[in-house]
Amino acid sequence: MFRRIFGLPAENRAEAARFLVEQGFQAVVVGAEETPESVRLATDAGLAVWACRAAFSVRGLPEAQQQDLLARDPDGAPQRWFTSGCPNRRELREAHLAAIRHLANSGAFAGFMLDGIRFASPNAGDGFFTCFCDVCRSKAKVLGFDFERIRHDVGALRDDLGARSEPLAQSPAEVPPALERWPGTAEWLRFRAACVQEHVREVRAAVDEVVDHTGTRFQLGAYLFTPGFAALVGQQYDALAPLLDVISPMIYRTLEGDACLVAEWGASAHLKLVAPHGEFSPTDVGAEVAGARALLSSEERLVPILQLADDLVAETSRAALAAGAGGLDYFSYRSGSEPYVVRAAGVGP
Repeated sequence: MFRRIFGLPAENRAEAARFLVEQGFQAVVVGAEETPESVRLATDAGLAVWACRAAFSVRGLPEAQQQDLLARDPDGAPQRWFTSGCPNRRELREAHLAAIRHLANSGAFAGFMLDGIRFASPNAGDGFFTCFCDVCRSKAKVLGFDFERIRHDVGALRDDLGARSEPLAQSPAEVPPALERWPGTAEWLRFRAACVQEHVREVRAAVDEVVDHTGTRFQLGAYLFTPGFAALVGQQYDALAPLLDVISPMIYRTLEGDACLVAEWGASAHLKLVAPHGEFSPTDVGAEVAGARALLSSEERLVPILQLADDLVAETSRAALAAGAGGLDYFSYRSGSEPYVVRAAGVGP
């Protein structure tokens, strides 16, 4: 069974990499900023090393440039989310492509995991109701979408949610059908998905040009939202699947933050999109994996990434495998995580 983990402890990297191999892990994902020496330590231990870098990032750019690149809400106000700008800005797409080409051509990595390959999520608050910048206006016209109807209806949805006392739907999967009252919002979600697919297709074409001296094809994967939330951020599983070698839904049982079940469901409840949800169990994680499994034709390509520092990591891992996962990934390996790594490694064949 394929086992992978995100991150290596800052200390004793060589020892940490050997420990992972001893525990049955085949691969590790590291940030794109990792030094060649760190990557070499992992590969020398026998691990395949994948790189990861957030898409559409404005981090490190001058503040004025960041402001110009940010997504816009229906009123034209800039909104910041996940350190990202508008996914349709050519500058951000080209920077993303250039970074991936550099990593792929270095020969040091087995593949690349896309992260943040989406539009803003409910956890972004008002940032969720984007993007309506001039670049998106032009893109919508090219792709055949009615930009003004989308902008009007997304604004109407935002205002309606703000005045609601009851949620629009009970769960994230029920949100898209519930949006039929505002036809432009359905078009908004399709527009988001078309733009994300367009850029992933660009990335796929770029990495397909890279074949190392052994003839091995550079791999491309993506960290995606769980199916219920994916539709809201522009991630359409059946459209992205042909472009990816590995699909890793992010299913963190208790972690907070963008893409995490607790945060996204909680933010959606705050926006009145969905009803509140209590604690997430291993069974809930299994249900999310099953939802992804139903959308994919190849079992081996489904490698959900689970929370490593979880007292129920073994139970959660078993639930994911029982639901159809073809392998398991974990976030994230740091100093002190070794007991969790051992628990996770003890699950499965």
